[in-house]
Amino acid sequence: MQPGPVSVSAVPDAGNTRSSGRQSFSIVEMMGRFAAWPLMTALRRALLLSLPLVLVGAFALFISALTSLPIAAALPVETVGTIRAVCDVVVQGTFGLVALVVVIGFPYSFASLTKPAVDRHPVNPASASIVALSCFFIVVAPDTLDHWKEALSSSRGLPAALVVAVGASCLFLYLARRSLFRFRLSGFGADPLVGDLLCILPAAVVTIAAFATIRQVQLDLGGPDLTTALSAAISAPFVDAKPSAFLAVSYTLLSQVIWFLGGHGANMMGPVLQQIVTSASMVDPGAGGQTQVITWSFFSVYSGLGGSGSTLCLIIALLFADREPSVRRLAWLSLLPALINVNEPLVFGLPLILNPIYAIPFILTPAILALLGYFATLIGFVPVASHAVSWTMPPLLSGYLTTGSPAGTVVQLMALAAGTLIYWPFVRIAARVRLAANAKAMQTLLDAAESDEIVQGYRLIDLPGTAGRFASALASDLNDALGSDRIYLHYQPQVCIDERRVFGVEALLRWNHEVYGLIPPSVTVALAEDMGVIDQLGERVLRLACRQRAAWRGFVPADLIVSVNISPHQLRKADFDRTVLKILDEEGLAPDLLELEITESTSLTPAVQALGALLRLRSVGVRIALDDFGMGHTSLHYLRELPLDTLKIDRSLTFTSQGDLNEHVIRSIIALSRTLGLRAVVEGIEQPEQLPKFIDLGCGRFQGYLFSQPLGSGPCLDYIRANTGVAA
Repeated sequence: MQPGPVSVSAVPDAGNTRSSGRQSFSIVEMMGRFAAWPLMTALRRALLLSLPLVLVGAFALFISALTSLPIAAALPVETVGTIRAVCDVVVQGTFGLVALVVVIGFPYSFASLTKPAVDRHPVNPASASIVALSCFFIVVAPDTLDHWKEALSSSRGLPAALVVAVGASCLFLYLARRSLFRFRLSGFGADPLVGDLLCILPAAVVTIAAFATIRQVQLDLGGPDLTTALSAAISAPFVDAKPSAFLAVSYTLLSQVIWFLGGHGANMMGPVLQQIVTSASMVDPGAGGQTQVITWSFFSVYSGLGGSGSTLCLIIALLFADREPSVRRLAWLSLLPALINVNEPLVFGLPLILNPIYAIPFILTPAILALLGYFATLIGFVPVASHAVSWTMPPLLSGYLTTGSPAGTVVQLMALAAGTLIYWPFVRIAARVRLAANAKAMQTLLDAAESDEIVQGYRLIDLPGTAGRFASALASDLNDALGSDRIYLHYQPQVCIDERRVFGVEALLRWNHEVYGLIPPSVTVALAEDMGVIDQLGERVLRLACRQRAAWRGFVPADLIVSVNISPHQLRKADFDRTVLKILDEEGLAPDLLELEITESTSLTPAVQALGALLRLRSVGVRIALDDFGMGHTSLHYLRELPLDTLKIDRSLTFTSQGDLNEHVIRSIIALSRTLGLRAVVEGIEQPEQLPKFIDLGCGRFQGYLFSQPLGSGPCLDYIRANTGVAA
């Protein structure tokens, strides 16, 4: 098969000078390495683990908020009360446990990621979670139930949870992986887990004792608990700040930077927002003070469209400016959560965290939209966002509800348009960079698909890194393409020099991907194997080839055959021969006009049913060809056993010089084929000087670019009709 080209757009230059290009590359490389750092990866995974809780809690808040709207007045009071009570329970059971999830999830992920290749001192990841959880309870140690709820929640407990999880995990794993802080136990207990847990007891004791000491020092000095202390530390720079546009921008930028680095900006900056709103409420406009613009709802209404990062704007840009199906599917999937201002699916799925391409718009867009809302309020275009609404209230509706005016919706529409325009060029840049990376990944897939490993069951979707992710995306797209005209065939003529005519055509698979262009056939077949749809793909190819040959009836020589490649998986199916005969009957093609090509590797271990299927097909006239002959391990035994009509000499043997080994091999194959009564076809003839050599060796049938490249059905028919003979 001839692999098709990959359609790739050019990657934009990083800069106009060599030095600027090096600088841009170094920044991207540095951020990539930072993002891949185990600590940052574990942090992202810990926050990602809370995603189901965040989504469920956000929908509960949204439903609860709906009960405050006038439309809820039609419901009985008891029903409204029940809905709110149920939603409150859900919120407490989701958002109220986010900090706890982080404390458990980070140590587990960090322990798994930092496990040495040769682990002489194994540490069970679960033990790291248990130790960190204990340290968290010791350090936070609230004295009332309400304080416990705060300590475990996403609103106030998350900063302390992150600090304790990182500190306790690093200290515990450092100690547990050293002989000095481990018990030496072997074969202890019936369950190996018993020994694993007892071994790390010294490290666990030291870690827990260290955090207990920190807590006691904190109490002796009369300091606040860790949650309160961190909240005060985060709020300190904003204590004396006066409400202003600069303050709004500063808060937004800092929150976005925290998000970009992997933290939960909205929750970690919660104390700061409280400080800003408190300061703003103390300003007296009548005494010459500025109008109170910043309220509890201000940032969520104007800069938090779709969540932190104004990600609803990004989703719109992705849907209109990015053509890759997987990205568009992610955008559609993220749209519903974004409508209630939950951005985690996009933050972790695209991802936005530590993504150098999206750093500028992700951090700056919310700040610009905050300025837009600030000045629109300041000049009186829109009333102050003084009515409290839930942050889960969808954009456009929230603008109206919090301001009590349609102008609030208008400003949000302006913000959506502005944010989309800001994100738009970066979406296009990301798409071009991704296409370049995908082209490299495609070459990796092609190399893997054409290697010997693929015969041994190596799966493309299991490849590491970008190549594996790209293969998974293509495999998903292949499922959708199977029933469309994006899967089609080209036909390469096979010529007979002695008879000076085209005696057959080989049907070659083509997949024209809507984004990446032509996918190499070997990659398509390997992906179909990975996804378990190779039978469907093979049947479609066989049906299309038979249909086309039947359509050529009366326009081509009556004995012109069409050759179709058959995968080993197809051949092993118990009903393979019945499937072939059914397709021939439905498409109206005589069996003797079809040739099935099996690879040499397929013939190595022919199952009983496969051999029987070939014999039954051969008995009704279907021709059987052995493809890629000459470079494998086929023996005379298999040549005698298989019901063959044709040997297709492997293209790797076509590069010969006078008297070399390949020449002797080809001469022997030609002699062998004549002895066995088989037709020999030489593949891969591309250069004019090759042809005379093979004619001298006794070859008369050829296939290759010297005669014709694979053609669409129309051009191929024209070639067949225009070439009643092919001159040497």
